[in-house]
Amino acid sequence: MTESDRPRFRIDADRQAPSRRVRYVETNRPDDGSCTLCQLDDENPAPLETPMTQDAHDNEEDEVFAQATLLEAIENQLESGEPPAAQATLNKLTLVGYEREESLEMMALVLANEIQSMLAENRPFDAARYESLLRALPELPE
Repeated sequence: MTESDRPRFRIDADRQAPSRRVRYVETNRPDDGSCTLCQLDDENPAPLETPMTQDAHDNEEDEVFAQATLLEAIENQLESGEPPAAQATLNKLTLVGYEREESLEMMALVLANEIQSMLAENRPFDAARYESLLRALPELPE
């Protein structure tokens, strides 16, 4: 095979690997327009809008899971009566006209804020700060 007959891409595959992956390795031969892969790229350009990637889908699932877990933690606090500010806050929010679900979501946001601060500052959970943020509802922390 002469240098000019040599393809621009060569196929490299590991047939012994448990998962079959084919890699196209670009050679240092300049493209003269005969590269089949390049011609396919020209015929089928990538769409302008990219569909939702797996990472975006995973992030969405993570957010739903985190929200459900935070709501479960608030329900557990209400059930156990600890901290007492949790039940007091729910009662206050219900009295001023918020629905139970909306109240629980606001309380979950406060819990998420305290957890985020705790992780960012590398400190233990601050129950006093958490209770003061709960009592400040319906004003949400920044």
